Amino acid sequence: MHNKTKIKLRTTALSGFFTGLFLLIPVFSLFSQSRMVRTNCPRMQHQADLWYFGDKAGIDFRSGTATPDITEDVMTAFKASAVMCDSAGTLLFFTNGKKVWDRTFTLMNNASGLDGDLGVTQPCIIIPKADDPTIYFIFTLDIMAWKGGSYTTKGLRYSIIDMKLRNGMGDASVLNLPLLTPACQKLTAVMHKDKRSVWVIAHGWDSNEFYACLVSAKGVQEPVISAAGSIHGGGNEERNSIGYMKTSPDGSKLALAITGNNLIELFSFNNETGMVNATSSYTVTRPNLNPYGIEFSPDSKLLYATAFQTQNPPLSNPSILYQFNLQNGLSNPIVVDSTPGMSVAAMQLATDGRIYLSRTVNIISRKDSVDVIYNPNRPGAGCNYNRLNNIPESRFPLLGRASIFSLPNFIQSYFDLPAFRWDSVCHNDVTRFTIPNKANIDSVRWDFGDGAGSDVTEPLHAYAQPGTYLVKLTEMFNGISYMDSARVTSYALPVIAFPADTILLYSGSEINLHAGGGFQEYLWSTGSTDSIIAVASQGKYRAKVKDFNCCTNADSVFVKVFEYFIPNAFTPNNDGLNDVFKVEGLYKNIKFRMSLYNRWGQMIFESTDIDNGWNGMVNGQYCAPDSFVWIVNIGFLGQDIITQGDIVLKGTVTLVR
Repeated sequence: MHNKTKIKLRTTALSGFFTGLFLLIPVFSLFSQSRMVRTNCPRMQHQADLWYFGDKAGIDFRSGTATPDITEDVMTAFKASAVMCDSAGTLLFFTNGKKVWDRTFTLMNNASGLDGDLGVTQPCIIIPKADDPTIYFIFTLDIMAWKGGSYTTKGLRYSIIDMKLRNGMGDASVLNLPLLTPACQKLTAVMHKDKRSVWVIAHGWDSNEFYACLVSAKGVQEPVISAAGSIHGGGNEERNSIGYMKTSPDGSKLALAITGNNLIELFSFNNETGMVNATSSYTVTRPNLNPYGIEFSPDSKLLYATAFQTQNPPLSNPSILYQFNLQNGLSNPIVVDSTPGMSVAAMQLATDGRIYLSRTVNIISRKDSVDVIYNPNRPGAGCNYNRLNNIPESRFPLLGRASIFSLPNFIQSYFDLPAFRWDSVCHNDVTRFTIPNKANIDSVRWDFGDGAGSDVTEPLHAYAQPGTYLVKLTEMFNGISYMDSARVTSYALPVIAFPADTILLYSGSEINLHAGGGFQEYLWSTGSTDSIIAVASQGKYRAKVKDFNCCTNADSVFVKVFEYFIPNAFTPNNDGLNDVFKVEGLYKNIKFRMSLYNRWGQMIFESTDIDNGWNGMVNGQYCAPDSFVWIVNIGFLGQDIITQGDIVLKGTVTLVR
């Protein structure tokens, strides 16, 4: 629908024989383009594609395949570190909770005194500020120290990194603002339901309270407090502060380990309100083993937990990796593997769809590789722990570097990964389907949801009609089938709302061409990127638009100059030349009325037929030479010219004998 504005038309009587009187008619009124708020366009999400952790260890996922990275030679993180890239995967900075290094591995001038402690399970995490790609918050946790019958700790704090400082290299603008004390060694984060803000979640000490702080465009908000599950405390038993806490990638669940009490607990999480509710728990009963690491599968349906001997070295009990099918809560876990002589501790899901696990004997006797769960969405032994293409002990090498007990701590939503991806969402595009995690696949079968299928690993498919289709992928390995599905929408292309293929432009006037409202981007053949362009000349004009699903379409309209004139004199002498006064060349699809008046204001002629003019006679008698006033009323019937009400033209004509 086009808005219509009232048009003020000014005309003047022009001198000179047969001089044309030209009409100025705006065809379209202006539309204001709405500010972009949300988009469904595919977005680059490579913020977690680069890992720095442990003793100068690194993994680079930016190519789509994990590769060891030994370029970083400045940081040691005994427990979790934190790394942040931009959405394209360019390193911004990283931290061990005490110090912050920029993308050139240079220590930030004002960011060497953060209040995280290197001995804390999850001492730090980095959170971007919504709607501002230059501001980041580093949340840190201090360790608790038992002194004089109570614990002393700086607890949960946050600092602000401003990437505009130091010529774009970043530095701290605020350090160590307090949030919660005392706090346990647990710190995780997940996106709010709005997909812009982030929940940062911590747990109080000697308490069963969760603290969910929303980081939004307004900054760090007051925490949402939930009392759920067990009390993390117990006098001087500080091991009840130890252990990982993670949210599921889809933001619906939360799990943690209470190392001292040998507990693993599962909760529901509301990523809109920040509330936590307890659902189930599991007690590790194996002698001398304590739960520590926690991680969810990419599809959020399975939970993994590590348990190892955290006290009384040397290691006499093998580490255990548990897998829980969350349809059953935390009952009846599967022991995926048992590793003697090793502390298998931290776990972190990666953007390649695999889970990586730190491995070390202790803080001094280290290993230069990490363990891998290659297919974490598959139940039981099918998850292929350290097993790639039926080759056991297939660990990931760190090329002489060591993880110790450390892996990076990320916003878990970065790993809300489908089993397969697709690169097009617009009708008439050919869609390429890809499998990010190709580990342990013998063959595949695709069902595109429209009756078509394919056995190609990365097929191309074109949908005949726009719509939403349930696409199914079946992977076969060692004679076992694993099926995943996702709803893929082929969006209809945006429609450009030109009212006609040809729009009339009266000579000497200007019109506004509008490509339609509510699109994300506009590009005209004139180079303009506005939704509306002003046109004053004849020609073909093309507009290309992109909607908020990143679908594009283009259309063109021909603007035709339409010239007409109203004579200012005529000679009704029956010589066949200029014998009749009428409007010449006017557009025919109109309502028309013309009336003429003598110098005393008496109407002497009226016609509603554009082709029926005045022949200079009144009541069958020829009028003497004189000047007469004429009035023409025009109303446009079609949609190629839009006005508000009729247009009234006035002027004078001279009758010459």
